[in-house]
Amino acid sequence: MRIALVSRYPRVDVPRWKRDLAARLCEDGHEVGVLYSRAALADQARAGLKEFGAAALPKYAAAALGRSGGTSSEGGETLADWARGRGLAVMLQRRLGDAGAHLALRTFGPDVLILTGADIVPQSLLELPKLAAINPHYGLLPRYRGMNVTEWSIYHDDPVGVSIHDVATGIDTGDIRATERVTATPGDDLARLRERHQETAARLLVETVERIAAGDSSRTPQALDEGRQYYRMHPRVRASVEAKLADRTYRWLGD
Repeated sequence: MRIALVSRYPRVDVPRWKRDLAARLCEDGHEVGVLYSRAALADQARAGLKEFGAAALPKYAAAALGRSGGTSSEGGETLADWARGRGLAVMLQRRLGDAGAHLALRTFGPDVLILTGADIVPQSLLELPKLAAINPHYGLLPRYRGMNVTEWSIYHDDPVGVSIHDVATGIDTGDIRATERVTATPGDDLARLRERHQETAARLLVETVERIAAGDSSRTPQALDEGRQYYRMHPRVRASVEAKLADRTYRWLGD
């Protein structure tokens, strides 16, 4: 099958899980391409500050000074450079809503579209894959939709986990393809939990693609009244969640 990964910010797009996902899909015999929307470095820095606070500054400063060399402490080159080095299609577009993005993706002809930290994808692109458009979500659907749901789950003393769902109108409202709890262990902080969520997401996405390739279209519609949409967590509340992990008062800590 042809699999298109949709991502953003290729200059600093270095999380290892995306390369691992692409590598596993290639190893399974799929043809992989990457569609990127781009943003100015200042836009990237603002987004990073909102999401990760001051800890994000060194990465963006290095990129601005041209010192990243395509690598980072997160484990290597950007997804775009990784893909180019293996002869995979890399489609760079300013915005996903631009006509060029639609033409590039239509020309690639994906069977499955996978969102890997993408900007909002217009409906015109979601209609292009022949079989499915799916997204990894770092929360257990349908209870936790929206942003920072790992943090909100811990704040409310609920389990954390990953869901794979179809991309539909609305925020994280599509049919569920897979869910799996992620175990928080003593000594974890939010950064380590995020890594574990990413590792789980990469594996579940590969498994979901294999089921789709085998003709398995099973999925579970969400009962939206069983959950709610969450929004970006304030840094002070996030600090209280970190403290809850550090002092081991989070109910769902494993051994």
